[in-house]
Amino acid sequence: MSTRSLSPAASSSPRRRRRRTLLLILVTLLAVAGSLAGFMVMVPPPPYTPLPGQPASQVTLLALGDQGSGDLQQWRVARGMERVAEREGGLNMVLLLGDNFYGKPLTGIDDPAWQLKFERVYHGDWLSHVPFYAVLGNHDYPKSAAVELDYGRKGAGSGRFQMPDPFYVRDFGEVEGRPLLRVVFLDTSQDAAGRQRQADFLQAAFASGGPAPMWKMVVAHHAIRSGGGKHGEDRELLAQLLPVMQRSGVDIYLSGHEHNQQVLVHPGEPAWLISGGGGQTIDTFKPAAPTDDVPFAVASPGFARLAFTPERLQLAYYNADGRQEQGFLWARACPWMAQGCLHRYDPSQIATN
Repeated sequence: MSTRSLSPAASSSPRRRRRRTLLLILVTLLAVAGSLAGFMVMVPPPPYTPLPGQPASQVTLLALGDQGSGDLQQWRVARGMERVAEREGGLNMVLLLGDNFYGKPLTGIDDPAWQLKFERVYHGDWLSHVPFYAVLGNHDYPKSAAVELDYGRKGAGSGRFQMPDPFYVRDFGEVEGRPLLRVVFLDTSQDAAGRQRQADFLQAAFASGGPAPMWKMVVAHHAIRSGGGKHGEDRELLAQLLPVMQRSGVDIYLSGHEHNQQVLVHPGEPAWLISGGGGQTIDTFKPAAPTDDVPFAVASPGFARLAFTPERLQLAYYNADGRQEQGFLWARACPWMAQGCLHRYDPSQIATN
């Protein structure tokens, strides 16, 4: 009885065909991925359409700073933001607290970084339909700052990026003819003379004629008070801005710069809120147990949520995945400043909007 044996070439032929097929599939997938990446970089999203039907008697915002890395961490935080907006009952806007672009300076309003560090990062049923009000940080200077202003003024891209000037003021919401919330946006990267002009601007913004706002907030990049982190307290900003904010009755100073999350309260001063975990490497520190002056501090990425009504402020901090870490309540009827009015609250007890 004779036997037939396959030659080595014949027996390996099916294996070679399988390898060629797998290689073809891999090349095809890489080509598709490259095409999608090219589309994301080169083709801006369509102009955003604001969501209808949101009541003027409530303003809900998310706030984060030091986000513009383009790294996975920034994308992860963005997905957490979308989850929270969906779960907690909506969103009116996002505040970007500076350092909007790390790395190479922007070359213009068509720079691919706009897609990879802003437009395509913040997407979803909520984030795609709300404005993002931004301030400048130290990493936006010197070259990117001018491009960011140009992008905001021209309504480039989706039109969500809002930055009409280095410092500006906006009213949000309305209750019985009064603004629910007035926000003054500052550029704390300017020199001492520039910061003094902004202190005068801040005072004028809150002293302007007409009905007084129910809540008053200042937004900037640099933290003024800090319970721990890389930078610490900024004595120059404290001397320039605190007296004006006290005379103006400012409730909240919201900032980034410290790459962590903190809440600080001092007698007779605004609440100092830090939300600097938006996407860059976290500044490690060892926060102590909560105290009267520092009721919350964590060295982790994430963002803050502030929901204003005529009756109260709901403040909550979230980690990158959208899990609430700590909640606070502030009743508008409370006669004191932040210390004595802003109280820690069990996250499970804070009702959604």
